[in-house]
Parts: sequence; C-alpha cells; structure tokens
Amino acid sequence: MPEPWMNPEWKPPASVPTSIVFVHGAIVNGWEMALLRRRLRQLGYHVRQFKYQSMLKGLDDNVGRLRDFIRETPGEVIHVVGHSMGGVLLRHAFEQSPDPRPGRLLVIGAPLLDCWVGHRFLRLHTHLGRYMIGRTVLDHISRTNDPVWRGARDFGVLAGTYPFGVGAIFKSLPFPSDGVVILAETRLQGLRDHLTIRLNHFGMLFSKRCCMQVARFLAAGTFTQVTSSEKLEAMVDSRPATSPVLR
Repeated sequence: MPEPWMNPEWKPPASVPTSIVFVHGAIVNGWEMALLRRRLRQLGYHVRQFKYQSMLKGLDDNVGRLRDFIRETPGEVIHVVGHSMGGVLLRHAFEQSPDPRPGRLLVIGAPLLDCWVGHRFLRLHTHLGRYMIGRTVLDHISRTNDPVWRGARDFGVLAGTYPFGVGAIFKSLPFPSDGVVILAETRLQGLRDHLTIRLNHFGMLFSKRCCMQVARFLAAGTFTQVTSSEKLEAMVDSRPATSPVLR
C-alpha cells in the first residue's frame, strides 16, 4: 500500500526543478525535520535544510540569513516549510524581501502572533528566562506582531491541538495548544488555508497524516479537510499524560 503522501497528483512536475527549503524551530538544529525531508524527497522534491542560531542571533539577523539561503537555493519553484519559530522567520523573510520565483509557504506549529510559553519563561526569572528562550524568541515576543499576512504567496498553517510539550509544565497553559504553541497564536489573517490536527508540537513532524497535508498544500494550495467528527475530537479539552500516536 503506498504511503499517503505519495499521491502522484502531488508530485512536482519532472520538467520543472522544484526545491523545498526547511526551516527548523528555536533551540533545535533541524535533525527533527529529517524524516519529513526524506518523505518529501521521495515525492520528487529537492530539499535543503536552513540552520540558524536561535540562542545567540537575533530575529532580524536570522531572517536576513534565511533570505540569502533561499536566494542561493537552485530551482525554478521554491517552497518553504517552517516549524515553530522557523515559521516566524519565513513569514518575515517573504514579507520584507520575497524571492521572485513562484512557490508556497507552509508553517507547522508556528507562533506567528506571539509566544505565550516564551513570556511565561521570562516571568519565572527574567535573566534565566532570557537565556532559556534565546535571542530570536526574545526579539519575537518583544515586538507587536502584525495579525495580517502581507505577503503575496499562498500561506498555509498546520496547528496541533494535542497539549503535550514543554509548555504543559505550566498549569495555566491556555487551551487549545500543541503543548508549546497556542492555537490562537497560529491564527494569522490572510492565509490561504489553516488546518488543526490532533498532534503535539514535535509529533507533527513525524506524522504520516501531517506529511500528507504538507504534500497536498505544496501541490494544490489547500489542505485535505478533516471530517466534522475529527474536528470535534480535536477541540475536546483533555490533558493526556502520554505522547500522541504518530499516524
């Protein structure tokens, strides 16, 4: 049985060189996106991982480096997929100085409007909190973020609703969330499409269902909408103690 993301209709045209730039989140370095990269490479994409220092470098510095990396990426079509703070970086990059080549933008579990968890760590201890979240996140939460997408590209958002992650150590973590990012923080206006999925913050990167949605959006500009019963399940206020099944 073929994997769900291997739909022939979602493959990039063989005659059009098409690349995907992946942008990881804060603190990590891109290893967590390896499976997603491999799966989309199997579909026929050329893939590249952008790496940046979220702890030592500020937001503007990393946005500039991302723009340079995208410009150096070969291909006639350039898609960009960002996880967590990587989604924030690609948003700024394509609002400020977009690459002229066609392509779509997709973010997974990205705190586009704010970062409650970042603010909460700062409340624990200002100096220690700054060290724990790093300069990129600190810059993000220190600014007023425009609630509207101002770029020209199709922009899609996948948001998790399974509250299992570092944010769950705070009993006051707002619901719903993916355990790190609150659903409300993903609700950027002007999007092409937005879909909630019953997975946690990192679980989305390993999920076959999530990969299918990524492949679909990059090819068609829309997600495959879930059934009404699945939507209802995603909004049930439960705090499971174990990690979600990655499927």
